[in-house]
Amino acid sequence: MKTKETEVLIIGAGFAGLSAALKLKENGISSLILEARNRVGGRTKTRYLESGLQIDLGGQWIGPTQDRMYELVNKYQIDLFPSQLFGAAQYMVNGLPIEDVPAEAYAIMNEIDRLIESINLENPMLSPNAEEYDKITFLEWIRSHTSDDVIVEFINRIITGALLTVDSCEISLLQGLYYVASGQGVKILTSAEGGAQQDRLVGGPQELASRMADDLGREHIFFNAEVVRIDHCDTCVTVHTSDHRIFKAKKVIICTPPVVTNSYIRFFPPLPVKKQRTIQNQLPGRALKYHAVYSRPFWRDKGLSGQTLTTDGYITETIDNSVPGHPEGIITFFVYGFSTDIVQADKQVRKEILLKELAVMYGDEALDALDLIEYNWQDKAYTQGCFAAHFPTGGFILYSDQVRKPVGSIHWAGTETATVWNGYFEGAVRSGEREALLITESLKSDTPSI
Repeated sequence: MKTKETEVLIIGAGFAGLSAALKLKENGISSLILEARNRVGGRTKTRYLESGLQIDLGGQWIGPTQDRMYELVNKYQIDLFPSQLFGAAQYMVNGLPIEDVPAEAYAIMNEIDRLIESINLENPMLSPNAEEYDKITFLEWIRSHTSDDVIVEFINRIITGALLTVDSCEISLLQGLYYVASGQGVKILTSAEGGAQQDRLVGGPQELASRMADDLGREHIFFNAEVVRIDHCDTCVTVHTSDHRIFKAKKVIICTPPVVTNSYIRFFPPLPVKKQRTIQNQLPGRALKYHAVYSRPFWRDKGLSGQTLTTDGYITETIDNSVPGHPEGIITFFVYGFSTDIVQADKQVRKEILLKELAVMYGDEALDALDLIEYNWQDKAYTQGCFAAHFPTGGFILYSDQVRKPVGSIHWAGTETATVWNGYFEGAVRSGEREALLITESLKSDTPSI
């Protein structure tokens, strides 16, 4: 089988990989993308019901300050529509609805926003108190600010659950602050209007990824190309796929989630030990995404927006995910962290448990779902978790300086490497473009002048 050669190889056709390839193309550098799936888009996937109703199974929102994503949406002429929130949000505390975030919880979230002002996103270990903040769990820090277990759980769910898809005992204070700082603060991260969940894409983010792939030229993307080995030196790489194809280049950009890199790719010679440990210690989040489909958005009749945060049960948060122009109502909801153990239950049992929880929030009509669509990114081979990766407590001190550090001819991109909007599409796009620019400068500086 003939070896294919190019200047740069890119592993992964998500937003980081596509953005890197397009930036390299713009700069006159040839590249090929190797994608293990049979599609582009990475951790986004759009499905259509028989009625034509759009269901986004993975990432789906963009919001203010995600400037590169809005630029791409405009460039590729993707239409947007706002999150469908008609009515009041509600908060369920001890199984009872309240109208607003408890005052004590507000105070703690304000303190988080105060602390993130001192976080150095480019080099977090230069942040004041970084070493101290990385030695304590987020849970310990929350408990130092309240003795109320309900408030503890409220913050646990709204910050570490809904944002980092873990429980607050699993990450350090520094990890939590870094993530919130990269996304511009608690209010933007947790809001729909004016926040990270403001806008959706017609056709879903996967449609945007598809148009980016068309612009690049699909002849530059190899699908079903599972990378299993990378031989490397300072000036070249040879990449092997599981079906024995071989690709050679001067540089490679790895855009896969760290857990996937660790699971599938072997390096020869082995990566430096600290780099290996960095990849091994970037743990995937745990999130389940569900869509309860109804004949109509009945909750609006009750003056409810469909947006709920709860301190009880498996479900952490819900949102009205209905699509304009379609009569159906959709409540999309998420299960995070330890609660994802619900997947071990029988599918019908899961359905009954979760719809009963929705009924507590929205009334018995919630039991009559036309469909309950479940998508578990944890059991998808080339993802193994969502939304993004995190270090365990103490990991930031040891490894954060290695996340974006190249090893000879090997570069790393992906939303986990982003310093702005880490964990989001925006971070992925910026990371791919960042590495493409670094490689462009490197290759052009090596080109002899005539």
